[in-house]
Amino acid sequence: MLLLLARLALADDATCLACCQAGGVGDCPTTLEVRTERSATEPVATRWELMGAWVLNCDGSGRFDPTITRRLDHEPEYGEVLGSGANPLAVHCFAQACALPRNVCVGPATASGNVGLVGCDDTLPVDQKSLAVGPGSSPGKGAIVVVIDGRPLVAEPGDQPAASPPPGSPWPVPARAPEPARAPLPPPVLELPADPPEPCSPAADAGRSESRKRVGTGDDLRITGRSGEALRDYKAALTLDKCNGYAWMSIAQLAGDQARTDLTIRALRNATRLLPTHPGASLMLGRAYESFGQRALAAEAFKRATELAPGSAEAVEGYMRTR
Repeated sequence: MLLLLARLALADDATCLACCQAGGVGDCPTTLEVRTERSATEPVATRWELMGAWVLNCDGSGRFDPTITRRLDHEPEYGEVLGSGANPLAVHCFAQACALPRNVCVGPATASGNVGLVGCDDTLPVDQKSLAVGPGSSPGKGAIVVVIDGRPLVAEPGDQPAASPPPGSPWPVPARAPEPARAPLPPPVLELPADPPEPCSPAADAGRSESRKRVGTGDDLRITGRSGEALRDYKAALTLDKCNGYAWMSIAQLAGDQARTDLTIRALRNATRLLPTHPGASLMLGRAYESFGQRALAAEAFKRATELAPGSAEAVEGYMRTR
């Protein structure tokens, strides 16, 4: 079901807040606090104290604020968005409504639910130089917030038809009759795309950008159970950029949803090859190998995850369990 919520003059703080409200959170920040190389951390009892963070504004501007202090239950990684595990909707709405710095993307969530900002091209954690380059694109004027199956999204101008609100209604609603109920579709037959070549040469900027968008729309579809449509978007992403490791990570999650561990492993082997410095991909591969009874390969993947993310308790425990 599609519900139009609001047409806004600018895709800015107001759009971000409208997105959060549509998701059921009345007040969420319109800035992100990011750990950078200038941030200091130190263990305090069973927690970690962080001092100093980059404050990223919705318009893509930002600055390092040395007065920020945060107590965390883990040592944040470089590029990590502070508090993202506790309020993932805030990061989702920021990424939907605001202008991230040029060539900066939101990376996939770790096992603990935290996300970080990464370079769109190299998928490495961002540094302050990357954050200070200036704003990239944003939805722009006339953006609207929509809710699709309970998930708020920001639509570009013209993506959805405007509708006049009925008398007394606070929001515009679609001027169409409700669709009849349909029986749920069976899960798609998983036919994975061809493995990426080695070495793999990424597509041009435009192709990479559109490929990343297709992964994002596929993830939204997968979360709402529309796995067949999600798979089509993931395949489209790899057609646009055959070196998109995030597309393979999402395909692995889709295969895992259908208990196809064999395909999960194949997808994650491609993901770890394309994203060799991404600890989450190695951690997922270790879990998949372990569930498939391949303990030696699982230990190897878990060990790689511990090298990439020394503070990951799950990676360490997985390695100790399978070595």
